[in-house]
Amino acid sequence: MAAGGPASELIMFIVAILVAGSVAGALAYVTNDIAQGISDNGAMLANKLRTDFAIINDPNNIPHSNLSKTPVNYTFYIKNIGDTVIPFTSNAVQVMINGVLIPPSNLTFLDPYATTEITKLPPYAVGAINVTLGTPLTSNDTYTLTVVLENGKKRTFIFKAP
Repeated sequence: MAAGGPASELIMFIVAILVAGSVAGALAYVTNDIAQGISDNGAMLANKLRTDFAIINDPNNIPHSNLSKTPVNYTFYIKNIGDTVIPFTSNAVQVMINGVLIPPSNLTFLDPYATTEITKLPPYAVGAINVTLGTPLTSNDTYTLTVVLENGKKRTFIFKAP
């Protein structure tokens, strides 16, 4: 009978060690998962902070094609004021006028100096978004242009239609 006491204490000690090891392993896993999530969110936020742009049109003088012919093209100038390259394609940039999404097929992304299509907007560069509409905007009415980048950064611009 004397051997029963130490054996049961040894079994209880081994069980306590196994339980403590399991709890420590679970806590290590959860802590690592939280740390990885914080790291990922920090990288996303840093990218968002490095990416910035401005719509630099004169709100009272929007460049456009001949309003008496359809379709009509309106040109909006975007300046990359961040320090990262902005993807400048219809897959990466969404454009809305008064909350109506312009189809990607109606958007052209141009170098405003050479009038050639471009796919990236380097830091401090200016690009042009040509928006093609089936009917002209009502002259002298106020409209809101919203440009949204692929990372969610957006800018809004209020302008008067020509």
